[in-house]
Amino acid sequence: MLVRQVRSLIHDDIQRLHSTMLLWGVDHWVPLGDLFVDVNILEQVSSNRRSQLDDLWQDFTTGNSDYHSLDRIGLGKKQQRVSGLAVLERNTNLMVVGKPGSGKTTYLQRIVTECNNGKLQAYQIPVLIKLREFVNDAGKYAYNLEQFLGQLWRLNNADIELLLNQGRVLVLLDGLDEVAGEAGKKIAKEIKRFARDYPQVLIVVSCRTQTLPDLSDWISNRFTCVEVADFNENQVSGFVANWFEIMCANVDEGETQVQEFLSQFFKEENKQIQELATTPILLSLTCLVFKQTGKFYSKRSKLYQEGLELLLEQWDEKRGIERDEIYRNLPLKRKLEVLRFLAVKKFDQEQYVLFEQEELEGYIGQFLGIDRRDSQRVLLAIESQHGLLIERSHKVWSFSHLTFQEYLVAQHIISNYTCPVASQYLVERIHNTHWQEIFLIAIEIINKVDTLIKYLKQRIDNSLAIIEKLQCYLDWLVIKSQSVNVPYKPTAIRYFYFILSNKISPLGKNQFHLLNPSSMFSFHYDMGIDKEMIQSLASNFDPDVVFDRGLGSYLDPTIELNFRANARDF
Repeated sequence: MLVRQVRSLIHDDIQRLHSTMLLWGVDHWVPLGDLFVDVNILEQVSSNRRSQLDDLWQDFTTGNSDYHSLDRIGLGKKQQRVSGLAVLERNTNLMVVGKPGSGKTTYLQRIVTECNNGKLQAYQIPVLIKLREFVNDAGKYAYNLEQFLGQLWRLNNADIELLLNQGRVLVLLDGLDEVAGEAGKKIAKEIKRFARDYPQVLIVVSCRTQTLPDLSDWISNRFTCVEVADFNENQVSGFVANWFEIMCANVDEGETQVQEFLSQFFKEENKQIQELATTPILLSLTCLVFKQTGKFYSKRSKLYQEGLELLLEQWDEKRGIERDEIYRNLPLKRKLEVLRFLAVKKFDQEQYVLFEQEELEGYIGQFLGIDRRDSQRVLLAIESQHGLLIERSHKVWSFSHLTFQEYLVAQHIISNYTCPVASQYLVERIHNTHWQEIFLIAIEIINKVDTLIKYLKQRIDNSLAIIEKLQCYLDWLVIKSQSVNVPYKPTAIRYFYFILSNKISPLGKNQFHLLNPSSMFSFHYDMGIDKEMIQSLASNFDPDVVFDRGLGSYLDPTIELNFRANARDF
């Protein structure tokens, strides 16, 4: 009877819950509504792992981690993802940590919805408490959760005690990191006291990763610490489907846009966007752009810019959160300058991804002119409030996304040097393969792209001029492209034969494999190559036309072997 009474009271709270979570939508910030997907949980928190930097770097460079999936560094295939709802069935208190915008609040709201629908912990009454709101009203309850629940459900002390002692309440406490200073210490102390007094009550607390104080103390109070993982492919698809269902008034229109979005999103050419849009906040931004334009940003740098501004400034502001940060008086421009400096300092090194904590603090102090102690506070503020720098293992750090680091490097170079100097700076690194994406971003954002292209061409010409075999090879490409009678641009035809003779992926990721006609169709269209052209060239394909002229004798034998092997595929 008591449980039914409480459930009737919380019906309106459940409806209100669906309208309080903010989403980046058509008018920028709109209610989240039913935009729920189950999150995955990593059962070992990244910053608690004890891994050597060299081991993590080895893991990154040997293929255990996708080139842009930094979250898998140090985990390999050992760290398995577990459904967030399944973790809750273990009936243990949870401390759920994660990056800003990673889906912690969404996870707690999903628990409430499933529980209220009888699909999860059906015998319990869920209550979701936003801790910043609880603390604002703390004077009424003296930081006492029992008093808060009694007033919320209009029950006397005896009835509240009965529900709690029977373990009929599921307490969800959202945003421990959003309560700073003495208030934060008091609420943390109250949660631990509550957990000790009512061991039969299941408690779930959410907190940003780096702001969690004294993990061992939480563990001693029967809390298991887990971390929200980035979305996998299925979760991205589910989130996108829900997003367009909410944002499109017409059901058919929504379904069509979902299909179009996903068909483009998972293309190889959008790999960098895939890597970035793995959290609800950034995936929402990507959906918004697509809904308004029918495509992703033609310039990826625009998405990176808006994503950074969203994390640095708007995410907390739109939710009414004011944080006690050491660099709170720094304008957005200055915060970006700090991040750019850190990005380029590391990227110019052979090991360009991972920072030792002492190294990172030194760079921050150098740029801001502050001592090591304040540098550490700035570092922790960047991680806890923006999630742009995160601790991959104990005292080993990196940017949250390699894509963000690459964008910041390009921005630093373009912003701090004149166009000729910036162009020269980039050209000097043309032989470093990990600078490829930075070149592409720089071309988008530099004022005089012709200057950069001119420097690039000069550097390439100088390199080719001193290598006889390369000169012979280029002569061969010209002769081969002239040996067929087809109505296509000479540049595109040369590119076609360049690919065939080198066994390289048309998308240029150093993925060596023999090409076949179907893979040839995935060529970049901006090279002027389409299916009709490939079929036409294939019908004129005769490797002996050139090699029988004797030019092949000047080339590396593998070129002819590769070329003939690919010819058989046609």
